[in-house]
Amino acid sequence: MNYITRKHETNENTRGKYLIIILFMITLSMIGSMFSNHQAQAAVKSYGIVIADTNSKYTFYDMTFTKEGKAAIEVTATGNVMVPLKKLSKLIPGLTYQYDSVKKKATITNTANGKRIVYTKNSKYLYYYSSTKAKAVRKTMSYKMYISTDSKSVMVHMNTLKWVLQTKAGFAYYSKADMQKAGYDTSVYSNLLVYNPGSSVTAIPKATSVNGLSGIIKVTIPEGYSVPQTFELLVSKGVCASTDYLYSAMENYDFSYRPLVAKIETNANRCYKLEGYLFPSTYEFYRLSSGQNVIGVFLRGIEAKITDEDEAKAAEMGYSMNQVLTIASIIEKEIADPKQLSLVASVIYNRLNIKMQLKMDCGIYYCERYIEPYLDSDVERYNAYYNMYKCAALPAGPICNPGKAAIAAALNPADTDYLFFYSDSEGVYHFSKEYVNPNAGASVVTE
Repeated sequence: MNYITRKHETNENTRGKYLIIILFMITLSMIGSMFSNHQAQAAVKSYGIVIADTNSKYTFYDMTFTKEGKAAIEVTATGNVMVPLKKLSKLIPGLTYQYDSVKKKATITNTANGKRIVYTKNSKYLYYYSSTKAKAVRKTMSYKMYISTDSKSVMVHMNTLKWVLQTKAGFAYYSKADMQKAGYDTSVYSNLLVYNPGSSVTAIPKATSVNGLSGIIKVTIPEGYSVPQTFELLVSKGVCASTDYLYSAMENYDFSYRPLVAKIETNANRCYKLEGYLFPSTYEFYRLSSGQNVIGVFLRGIEAKITDEDEAKAAEMGYSMNQVLTIASIIEKEIADPKQLSLVASVIYNRLNIKMQLKMDCGIYYCERYIEPYLDSDVERYNAYYNMYKCAALPAGPICNPGKAAIAAALNPADTDYLFFYSDSEGVYHFSKEYVNPNAGASVVTE
């Protein structure tokens, strides 16, 4: 009995020792892997690359969102940005790539000017040849060349390719602030690498001249869409990562440098600051753009549609452009027949002129559908300012983003004495100076 017990204990002790040894070996393996891969902790998701062709036309290349095992930008533990040499050399015109697996050397040659650089695995030095006949000059790199454990690519520091370009100034590195000024998407990319094989990079390439930046998305915003509808459509199309980014930019970013925005009257009871200013049209956006950049596209869009003559016309009528856009938004939501827009506009102005409440149902619908569902608290607050059965005159702001025809009608109302209108069961609109009971046949009634 004692023998059996001791044997069992011996076996347990032996297994315990083996287990400790195995765990120790696994730990050593993990540590070794960590040291061998300390160069690249992870693929960086915030570095974009643009490369010029021989005509200095830039194209954007995304080397961050790649499938596992594919060459991508990496960053070292010390913050050095490393690029996949073979992949990058294929994208820069005139460069050829060779790798000697025996000597562990990678060679880049510029066929246009004869310049050549040679990298050696795990070395911080490269050898530079200024021409086909020139002697080698040793240059110290910011970080050694290594082989990526993820993609098996030769990885070199981002700025070393400058030695084979036409000029060392053919490479540039830009910050997030630089990118924002040029209109780049900084919600995804916070830094930019620029390569131009033929000439110096003197300024960050404008986003409008870069093809394929994060992917181009074309979106059509229908006339009469509200801010919530527009933001949800943009997110569903992949223009922005979240509606939160769009709401935050709209409410918190100072767009007062835009002329039309600067002229919006201050009104604490206005729900969405830029309702009415997201002009409905077809736009092109970069994928996953920042909220600020997206809204900037809309503001440039409406400024292209509202002329100085339009603003002068509004002033002659005794209204601000913001008030005209509010009236246009009501017209947009009240009537579907484009031939009747100016008549509806005349009803609105005639009522305002005699200080008669507008009493149009679209204000109620706006509160119920596009304000209350999107507020966390105080959902009833805006009812008094957008419900046109309660507010004395115009609502606190536009109730949608009106299209060109509705804006034109608001600026050019028909000359009538109409105060009332309704549509019958067949969709025909009727206008009158006196109230007419539409009876059960009416689908829209304005009392």
